Amino acid sequence: MIFGKNSIIKNQMFERLILGHLLGDYLLQNEWMAMNKSKNTWNGWFAALLHCVLYSWAVCLFMWNFDWYWYVVVFLTHFPIDKFALAEKYMHYIKGKGMKDYVMKDIVPSMKSMPTKRDMDARAPLNRYDMLEGGFTSIVYTVTDNSLHIILMYLAYQIIY
Repeated sequence: MIFGKNSIIKNQMFERLILGHLLGDYLLQNEWMAMNKSKNTWNGWFAALLHCVLYSWAVCLFMWNFDWYWYVVVFLTHFPIDKFALAEKYMHYIKGKGMKDYVMKDIVPSMKSMPTKRDMDARAPLNRYDMLEGGFTSIVYTVTDNSLHIILMYLAYQIIY
């Protein structure tokens, strides 16, 4: 039996890809990285780079594939989605409302930028419709983000190997 990337059948590859994605995007990403990675500051760029390095390592580990070009592909398929908030942009332009739209329009309509924790604590309580819409928008955002990451990596893997 041959070991390595060539011995991974497609079902195992997809399962490993998902496990690596979950480890890298959820367990290895702390709150600081998540809150800063899309900001256009030195701190934001560092947060995005650090997150994507850890993410790429996690995917390669679960795929048991340490080819430098696979690592680069994983990094390059992940970085722009997170750094430039492409899932948010997709939801805004294709679905009509992203997380930022929900927060700015429905929660704090008088503000011109994303609210701070202090702003959120000072606002009036949400009604049930706002809470339901916020929960649904969060789920759709998460599914959109995960789908972009996994589909791109899956396609890249199929092309390369």
